[in-house]
Amino acid sequence: MPVIEASYYEKLDNGKVKCTLCPRNCVLNENQKGFCLVRFNKNGKLFTSIYEEITSIAIDPIEKKPLYHFKPGSYILSIGTNGCNLDCKSCQNWQIARQITPREYLPKEAIREVINRYDSIGLCYTYNEPSIWLEYIKDTAPIVKEEGKDVVLVSNGIINSNALKEILPFIDAANIDLKGMDKEYYLKFSAMPNPNVWDNLILLKENGVHVEITKLIVPGFDEFNEKYFERFAKWIAENLGKDTPFHLSRFFPAYKLLNTPPTPLEVMYMAYEVSKEYLEYVYLGNVPDERFNSTYCPNCGALLIKRIGYQVEVLISDNICPNCGYKLNFVF
Repeated sequence: MPVIEASYYEKLDNGKVKCTLCPRNCVLNENQKGFCLVRFNKNGKLFTSIYEEITSIAIDPIEKKPLYHFKPGSYILSIGTNGCNLDCKSCQNWQIARQITPREYLPKEAIREVINRYDSIGLCYTYNEPSIWLEYIKDTAPIVKEEGKDVVLVSNGIINSNALKEILPFIDAANIDLKGMDKEYYLKFSAMPNPNVWDNLILLKENGVHVEITKLIVPGFDEFNEKYFERFAKWIAENLGKDTPFHLSRFFPAYKLLNTPPTPLEVMYMAYEVSKEYLEYVYLGNVPDERFNSTYCPNCGALLIKRIGYQVEVLISDNICPNCGYKLNFVF
C-alpha cells in the first residue's frame, strides 16, 4: 500500500520538518510522527501513511452526519481512516482517531465504481478527521464530482485555510463540529492550542458550501447558562446566517470521560430555547423526543420534515414552505 510524500510542510535544519497542514504546526525529527499519528518525517521529508487506506466504510443516512437540510432522506457512502489533529476528551471514534488500527486498501481508481455500486448520493469523508487525509481527498473528490455525485465532509474544521481552499471547489456540504467559542476551550477539551475553525466556517459559507454545525454539550467543560449558549447562536447567526442548521448534541460517557454523567435534559432544553431566539433551525441530538429532530417552518410552524430516528418523511420538494410561502434553507 502506497506511502506518499505529504503536502504542506517545510524542511528545517538538521533533517527536521514542519508540518503546516493544520495550525498545530508539528515540528518533527527523523522518524517522528505528528500529533495526528499519520504524518511522519523520513529522511527529512514529510510522508502520509494513510493514502488510499481506510478503516471504515458504510452506507449511512445523510441525517447521521448529521445533515438535516442536505438531500434529506438520502443515503451516502461514508469512509474514514486513522488519525486526528485533536484529542477530544469525549471522542466517540477514538479507536481509529487516536490509535493506529488495521486498514484496508481502497485505491483512488476504485472510488468511481464503489460510489456507483450502491444507492448513494455520493461520498462522505467522516469517522475520523478528514482534513489530515487531504492528499486522498484531493485525488478522489474530483472523481465523485465527475460522476455527478455529492462530496460531504464531517470535520472539526481545523485546517490550514490554503489547504481547505484546494478542496473547496469539490465540497457540496459539511457538518463542522464546533467545540467551543474560544481558544481556551479547544486547549482544555481537545488539546489544540491554535484553532482556526471560525475563519474556516466563514470560508466554507462564502464559497457556497452547505454548512451545518454540531455542538456537543459536555458537563464539566461547557457552562450551563443562557449567556453561554447565546454566544454560539449569535455568532452563527451573524457570521453564517440565521438559517444555518445547528445541532445541539447530548453528551454520554465516552473515552476519557467515562465517569462523567450525561448532560442533564433540562440543560439541553435550555440551550435549545436560547439558540432558537437567534437561529431558525435548531435540533437536539441524543434526546428521545422526535419534536426536536423534525423540521418546522420558521415562519408558520408547519411540519416540513418528520424524523423518528433515521426514518425520514419529507413533506416538501423545494425551498418554499407549502403553507405560508416562507423561503427555506434546503438542498434537494
